[in-house]
Amino acid sequence: MKLRTRLVALVLVALAPVMVVETIEQVHQFKRHEEAAFQEAQRQAELVSRQLEQLETGYRELLVAVAATPVVKNRDPAACYAYLETLQRRFKSAFTVGASDAEGNVYCVGVPYVRDLKAANNADRWYFKQAVLSGEFTVGEYAYAKAAQEPVFHYSYPIKDNADHVIGVVWASISLTGLSRRLADNPLPPGANLVVTDRRGTVLIELPDTGAMGSTVSPDLRRLLGQAKPGAAALPGEGGAERIVGYVPPSTALQGMAVTLTFPREQVLAPVWKMAVRRAATVLGAVALALALAWMVARRGLYGPLSRLTETANRWREGDLGARTDLARLNDIEFSGLGATLDQMAENLALRQHQLSDATEEMRRSRDEALKASLSKTHFLAAASHDLRQPLQAMHLNIALLAARHQHGGDAETIERLRRSVANLVDLLNALLDVSQLDAGLIQPTYAEFDLQGLLQTIGEEFSAAAQQKRLDFSIDACRCAVRSDKALLGRMLRNLVSNAIKYTGAGGSVRISVQEADGEARVLVADTGEGIPLDKQEVVFEEFRQLGNPQRNPALGLGLGLSIVKRMSALLQHPLTLASQPGEGTTFTVSIPLAPRPEPVRIAGIAPSFHGRVLLVEDDVLVGDTTAELLRSWGLEVEVARDAETAIKLLKSARHDWDGVLADYRLPASSGLDVVMFARKLFPKALTILITGDAADARTLRGSESNVQVLEKPVPLELLAESLAPLTAAPQPKVYSTHAGGAGVTL
Repeated sequence: MKLRTRLVALVLVALAPVMVVETIEQVHQFKRHEEAAFQEAQRQAELVSRQLEQLETGYRELLVAVAATPVVKNRDPAACYAYLETLQRRFKSAFTVGASDAEGNVYCVGVPYVRDLKAANNADRWYFKQAVLSGEFTVGEYAYAKAAQEPVFHYSYPIKDNADHVIGVVWASISLTGLSRRLADNPLPPGANLVVTDRRGTVLIELPDTGAMGSTVSPDLRRLLGQAKPGAAALPGEGGAERIVGYVPPSTALQGMAVTLTFPREQVLAPVWKMAVRRAATVLGAVALALALAWMVARRGLYGPLSRLTETANRWREGDLGARTDLARLNDIEFSGLGATLDQMAENLALRQHQLSDATEEMRRSRDEALKASLSKTHFLAAASHDLRQPLQAMHLNIALLAARHQHGGDAETIERLRRSVANLVDLLNALLDVSQLDAGLIQPTYAEFDLQGLLQTIGEEFSAAAQQKRLDFSIDACRCAVRSDKALLGRMLRNLVSNAIKYTGAGGSVRISVQEADGEARVLVADTGEGIPLDKQEVVFEEFRQLGNPQRNPALGLGLGLSIVKRMSALLQHPLTLASQPGEGTTFTVSIPLAPRPEPVRIAGIAPSFHGRVLLVEDDVLVGDTTAELLRSWGLEVEVARDAETAIKLLKSARHDWDGVLADYRLPASSGLDVVMFARKLFPKALTILITGDAADARTLRGSESNVQVLEKPVPLELLAESLAPLTAAPQPKVYSTHAGGAGVTL
């Protein structure tokens, strides 16, 4: 690090406490201002709520008085009309008051023009029914008055006889337009928006008016209005801008009405932001001034001597030990002493260089000879792999012939022991040759981008039988990621780790493969519940022929080369390998692989189809099957591939989860895709089944048969394939690959 950088760092460290304190203070001030804004929003909403509460109280008292008036209670039309009309004129048409009998027939109303209405009836109105049922004062909901041709809001109170029976209802119809003007007399804070709703969330009043009266508020706002008491919260507004909302729900003092008052969050916090910017500019100015002063000091007092030291040191590095700093003549005691010390050191180094050169040359010659011998040995083993394997292959064939000729003779047991010995020898030779080829650099990775889930599925299929034989719970979690690696070498690494986990996990244990995505990597975890590895032995297990649980070197327990090969492949592929283990708690190996971009879904006419489900693809052509599977996976489907009808039927039988679809080629080895489709229909009646054929005659025959199977002809247009898969739109539950102890199959 340069001195300038150090001085800058020193200044920044000195100013860091000030900057931290200033930042904390700004954060606290921002929070205090925001809390005050929330409190103000709630206070304003409560003010409006109290105003409406006073209005509600007034109407309650009015309706109670009207309901007790004899002319209304006795249904005297002329007197009742005169009384209500006088009452109506007194309040200057702020509302319409009327009375109905118990069946809802209006027999008295205070507005003259309503008297001409024939058979007016409000029995279907919520406020009327609620007043009759409850026998109490009732607050209505948003309604549209046909006579007045405007939106209204109702209050109602039951008319009772001397026996306290409900014989009618008096009601007041409040003009929402007039009520809005009344609330508008109290100016709102700048940028505020007032909304009053009924109990169903329908807008009764909105200030400023944007034409939302009669509409339903957003789900977020309705959720707040369902709270038990007033409060304030932040909600997203139009365009993603947040708004601070103060609310009074209908469950509080108001009956059937709710109040919300909102402020733009940015507008409320704008003064705080401006102050923060000004203070930040002041702090940054102070930092800039301090850095400028540090620069001037460094340039004048330090850079000259340091440049001379650097120049001389570079000449020493290039081999010129006769160069000198000449700093002893300076008046600066520190630099002159340092220069004299370095010059003396250069003289001593020059003397020792001659003494060490001969010894170094001798060591180099010895090292080169040792490396050459080791490399020659490694190359010999790697190159001899074919010649070493040929005799072993011949031994295998001869043992097979002997076994066939003497399968019932007295030598059968001897031949079987000979076969096992040769098999162990083959395993040892293959492992040794793998190690030698890796050490010799004869194996070079070929990197490509591929779907990791496909490789894990293949490994799961290979080891499921071994896991079931040991009664292990073997599972592979589903993942949706692509990686960049050599697929063959990565597969060998993971297979060795899985084989090792199954081998050292006792019956009833579990082996799990999972994938974690983090920091641009896919981390494949192979975890088991085996004996575990002590901390002091975790490096030893990667050495050749080292097996902690096999001191007798029993070949049945392996050769001790699997983890050694994994370690070498990890270095070759540059995929870091880690080990975590505790004795008695199992072991977890982690391989980190670079993530690759997920392939874009294949598009049709600019649209990428999106399906969901688990599909079995039966195709004997490897290239066609793999390509089709990748296409279907890019469209969102989980795909399992079978190469023949027998394998497909086994998968259908062993599935622990339903199949959502089966796509089968018609002509398969030893059977036909029609057999697979018909078998799938028996097990999964709701599954989508499709036959694909490249022969037009087969297509005509299948369409004319009674099987009622959907048939597609190769080459299948992508639009037609997407149309045929249209039923696979309902998202299924996520699935993983697993075999369970004592289980009967594999699910994907």
